[in-house]
Amino acid sequence: MLWQDFALTVINFGFIITLIPALIKNYQEKEVGSQSFLTYFSTSVLLVVMAYVFLTLRLDMSCISTAGTGVMWFLLTYQKIIYSREKKS
Repeated sequence: MLWQDFALTVINFGFIITLIPALIKNYQEKEVGSQSFLTYFSTSVLLVVMAYVFLTLRLDMSCISTAGTGVMWFLLTYQKIIYSREKKS
């Protein structure tokens, strides 16, 4: 394993851990912060693209951890959509 793969993996798992409280808070309050839908969605998509790039470079652990971070952002995007609808109703 390259040291870069290890470093990127640790960093991305750090991002995943820091996003967990946001997901929980959003769920409890049924509201998502002031960030726009475009911010959540574009971050999700770009992280998935980055994961693919890591895969092509054979940085497998970085690919997995970056994809995991992308999934977390997709969950935030989903919450943004759902809780915005509930707020309008």
